[in-house]
Amino acid sequence: MEDFITNYGIVLTYILLGAASILAIGFPLKQLISHPKKAKEIGMALGGLFVIYIIATLLASDEVTEHYAKFGVTATLSKQVGTGLFLFYILGAGAILSVVYAEVSKMLK
Repeated sequence: MEDFITNYGIVLTYILLGAASILAIGFPLKQLISHPKKAKEIGMALGGLFVIYIIATLLASDEVTEHYAKFGVTATLSKQVGTGLFLFYILGAGAILSVVYAEVSKMLK
């Protein structure tokens, strides 16, 4: 009985996960189709994120020290990790600056 519940529980979980994934992708696409002006704004935001990604990639180094080479770290992996770190730094600084700007502008009104 326990195996029966476990097996069908896993299958049910996969079915529900698939349905949730389809709905999570489908509803935003439906909204974009029904409101094309919003699609332009979202496209500009994604373009901005892509520009930030390019900047982070250009700033990242592909240098691998001897210590990390022992663990199988390649130049490509080092570049990807560096890009991720720079993305985190840039987006984190942007979030902090936007909060500070919002609070300061609210105080000055």
